[in-house]
Amino acid sequence: MSNNMKRRLVFLASLCGLLSGSGCASYRPGQSGYLSDYSRLQKDPIHLNYGLGLQRAKSHNASAAVVGPIDSYYIEPVAWLVDEASRAGGDPKRREFLTTSLDRALRSQLGKLRPIVDQPGPNSARVKAAITDVKLSRPLLNLALLPTMITPVKVGPMFNGGGFVEAEVLGPDGRQISAVSVASAGGPLDLFGYYLRSRHARQAVERAAWELRETLESR
Repeated sequence: MSNNMKRRLVFLASLCGLLSGSGCASYRPGQSGYLSDYSRLQKDPIHLNYGLGLQRAKSHNASAAVVGPIDSYYIEPVAWLVDEASRAGGDPKRREFLTTSLDRALRSQLGKLRPIVDQPGPNSARVKAAITDVKLSRPLLNLALLPTMITPVKVGPMFNGGGFVEAEVLGPDGRQISAVSVASAGGPLDLFGYYLRSRHARQAVERAAWELRETLESR
């Protein structure tokens, strides 16, 4: 093996070590304490999302009898529970961007089922959601994996991003109707997400809104 090839292998091994040490998130639904009840959450099958990233979720599906009387949804401000010491947690711009993205996604998804109201009425359900963790992609490291003099063989981007969301719907009596805890990672079908730090995380929170709608739909 030539010296140049040895240097390239060492370079790739170093990147993989960094990936396993800090860039590779464990995408599992969490339990932050934000939801009013975790006992009814059931583990959903592990699957790939439409970006072909890994997605895990736990959900509590609503019953038709409980959802039937609900005539509207009131969406509370999205909570931000991301560790301030993390790359995303202490960045107010990313906080604003991602909480706004989740709020819009909730309004879009749940608005397909019931009207979204600015003030809750007697038959309104309250929607609470929190972003509990965010993993930002690493554009510079992903660029380093493109074909260069150091890495002449295309490796492809490895350092993806993603997000973690917990959300629930509460009935007029304050009891939980449905809930989700979602962990979703970016994948190769969203190539730009490897080079735009927040893109995979934005898509993750939007998928969580879709998952919450699924717990209410056709009921």
